[in-house]
Amino acid sequence: MSKENKELFEFGDFRLDVGERRLERLDGNPTGGSLRDKAFEVLVYLVRNSGKLVTKDEVLSVVWPDAIVEEANLNKAIHVIRQFFGEAASEQKYIETVPKHGYRFVAGVKRIESGLNGDMGVAEVIQVAAGSIKKSSANGDSESTNELETIAETYESTKNEKPKAFSAEAFRVAAVVLIGVLGLGGLLVANNWRSFQSQPRDAAPTNAPDNHSKAYDLYVRGKVKAGIENREETEAAIMLLEEAVALNPAFAEAYAQLARVYNTKAFKYAADAERKHFYENAEVAIEKSLALNPDLAEAHFARGLILWNNTKRFPHEQAIRSYKRSLELDPGQDETHQQLSMVYAHIGLMDEAQAMLNKALELNPNNTMARFRVGNYLAWQGKFEEALAVLKTVPSEVSPVLVERIRAEVLIQIGHLGEAESLVDEYLSGNPVDEGGSFTSLKALLLAKAGKHDEAVAMIKRSIEIGKGFGHFHHTEYNIASTFATLNEPEQAVKWLENTAENGFPNYTYFSVDPNLDNLRQNARFIELMRKLEQQRSKFSRAV
Repeated sequence: MSKENKELFEFGDFRLDVGERRLERLDGNPTGGSLRDKAFEVLVYLVRNSGKLVTKDEVLSVVWPDAIVEEANLNKAIHVIRQFFGEAASEQKYIETVPKHGYRFVAGVKRIESGLNGDMGVAEVIQVAAGSIKKSSANGDSESTNELETIAETYESTKNEKPKAFSAEAFRVAAVVLIGVLGLGGLLVANNWRSFQSQPRDAAPTNAPDNHSKAYDLYVRGKVKAGIENREETEAAIMLLEEAVALNPAFAEAYAQLARVYNTKAFKYAADAERKHFYENAEVAIEKSLALNPDLAEAHFARGLILWNNTKRFPHEQAIRSYKRSLELDPGQDETHQQLSMVYAHIGLMDEAQAMLNKALELNPNNTMARFRVGNYLAWQGKFEEALAVLKTVPSEVSPVLVERIRAEVLIQIGHLGEAESLVDEYLSGNPVDEGGSFTSLKALLLAKAGKHDEAVAMIKRSIEIGKGFGHFHHTEYNIASTFATLNEPEQAVKWLENTAENGFPNYTYFSVDPNLDNLRQNARFIELMRKLEQQRSKFSRAV
């Protein structure tokens, strides 16, 4: 985050720098420790909403997105924050507990304007200058050291009186001291000084801090919803993130998440008439994000998502490169590891997929989609009983089109056809449109296993009509192939398997172990397809 956009707050005896993840005492004394991870994020959310009651559910959804956690996690974070402040729960000088509802940050919070045209700009200059005290003392330059200490003391005593007027003087004197003490180039300091002097003292920043704060709040909420990927949350995320970039057009992270949800909408839920529109919106948003910050990990992650779709014929290696670039920039992204694992799994690199998934869960044990993919990948390796045990622990509302589909497929594989049929019928009754046709194609497979040939073929036609064009249609194609194999129509089955592989799911591993394809294994065309897929998998393996 650039200094112009730094998020800085003061309250009580403390200063909070959100971008640098720093919480310091205003008097410069040591704090005796630091707030780590979730406790820091809880504090940031409370401070941003100071004076407002925030519910426990609200904080949990923002700080622990895509995770199922108990209130005890939040209570522990609040306890850690209070310990840091030296506050007993009964004092509530900083955080007020509202029983059965949530928390309110009650200390007076002041948003500090960053940059050289405001209070915090001076603080930054003086902090730099203060860093020279030790060096100047070592060089015997006690006069400069004393002058620098005087600047800092004077600033602290007057900053609440006439901050901007004093800021100019403080900057000038600090610059002089820095030139003398550190030998900095006079031209550089003079240029900065002229730039500072030329700024209108009373003009508001281009993007007012209130807008930045609101945009950030919208971004966080949108990002949480973007990770859920069901229809309702995707629609809500689009609205939140569009508002965020309208408030702050220089918000690269928000554009990256907006690109992500546009892509999700196009890939999973948009009908023919609007699919192209949302894919184009995704391309525009990601280009804006990368133009604002070419080294933003979040943007390269979103680009990987956008690359890996049916309109581009699933360029697996390009998507992998984008995800890897994202991880080079920020290795701590559990979601990027999870999405990269999905690409590996689709091309049959199950060991690589599992390694990425393990890393995602190491970074965030509560990543629900990563837990789902554990079950998914077990199924694609033919370990159906183990897969079902895992899938039963994953809430279907995370992404019904994924979770319920894989669960139904596994139930079919282990012979629980009645349970699978109930699951498919329940989904279709609540989602009659069935974007992508995956559940309709499962219905066809169930009909084929029940010996209802004509009904199964009719359901295949229906799944093609409603599913073609959607990003995940390759899974529908695979189910169609399985249905034709069950109906003992090998030529049709292999044709649809070829389509499946060509359209984004060339999973040699699953093709090799799926019992639904067993009556194809002596078919010459199937044998040739498997030979090509094995070669392709080896090529992918060398590339990654």
